[in-house]
Amino acid sequence: MNIIEIENLNKIFKTRQNHFQALNDLSLTIAKGEMIAIMGTSGSGKTTLLNILGCIDHASSGSYRLNQKLIEGKSLQALASIRNRDLGFVMQDFALVDHYSVQKNVLLPLNYLKDHKLRKERAARLPALLEKLHIRHKQIEKVMNLSGGQKQRVAIARALINEPEVILADEPTGALDQKTSQEIIQLLRAINQEGKTIVIVTHDPNIAACCDRMVRIEDGRIIEDTKLILSV
Repeated sequence: MNIIEIENLNKIFKTRQNHFQALNDLSLTIAKGEMIAIMGTSGSGKTTLLNILGCIDHASSGSYRLNQKLIEGKSLQALASIRNRDLGFVMQDFALVDHYSVQKNVLLPLNYLKDHKLRKERAARLPALLEKLHIRHKQIEKVMNLSGGQKQRVAIARALINEPEVILADEPTGALDQKTSQEIIQLLRAINQEGKTIVIVTHDPNIAACCDRMVRIEDGRIIEDTKLILSV
C-alpha cells in the first residue's frame, strides 16, 4: 500500500521580478514501511518537496495524498493536526529548545493533543523511548549540555512520541561527524524496520546507501529512481 502519492506536482515561487519553478510536474509514490533517500544538488527542489510532504508548504498545482487522504484544500488548522498526528520531523539543526530538558523537549508535541487520556498514555512511553535511543540517563539534562549525536537522538524521540506513521528527515546527519552519522542512520533504519515510513533528504551517498531506494531530483524533476541493495 502506498502511504504517499504525489502526482504532477508543481511549485512556483513568485517575486516581483520573476518566477522560479522549484518543482516541475513531479510524480512520486512511497510505499508504507519504505525508507527512501531524496538526493539532489542545492536548489534542485528536494527541500521544497519535503516541505510539501510535511504539510509546511503547499503545491501550486498537482495532488498530494497522505494515507489516501487528499491534502490540498485543507485548512491551516487541519494541516497542523496532520503534522502533529501523522508526521514526525528530524532536522539538521535538531530544532530543540536548548534551555529545556530532554524530557520537556520530547513531550512538546503532546501539548497539541486535545485528548488528555491519549496525551497521558503517550507521555508514559517516554522512559522506554529514551531507553531505546540510549539517552534515558539524560532525561532531566538540559539539551544545551548534550553532544550533537545526543541532541539528534532527542529530536528522533520527539518525532516518535506521537507515534506518527511517517518520519521526514532533512539532512539528519549534516551536523554530525562520520561515526555519529552512522549511529544515527542505523538508528533510523531500526525504527524503519519496526514499520515506520522514513523519507530522508541527504547529500551523503553513504546515508542514501542505507535506504531501500534513492530518488534523485534536479531542476524540480526526478531524474533517477533506484531500488538499493542495503549496506546495513
